[in-house]
Amino acid sequence: MIVNILMIIFIIFLLGLSYNLWYYSDKKFLIYDPKDIASLKPTMRITAGLLCLDSIAGIIILFLGNVKSNLIILVAGAFIAGFFSIYLSNIRR
Repeated sequence: MIVNILMIIFIIFLLGLSYNLWYYSDKKFLIYDPKDIASLKPTMRITAGLLCLDSIAGIIILFLGNVKSNLIILVAGAFIAGFFSIYLSNIRR
């Protein structure tokens, strides 16, 4: 039961992050401006889409799968967010 509650919180976090990335793909994001960096907008939108797909898969696994299947969603969400963070840290201004 506690694992399901924590997974719901994680899925909400992923959906919030996905919305935030999509919303700011046309605006200034942190210290970066998509108008100055051509690859930032598509990367933000792809990451937002992947996080949204991960959230949908998480909801499906939450209700249909067993508790151990939730590990797939946790690892996938962490890798997607981690790779985007690495991309941001390697941008040269």
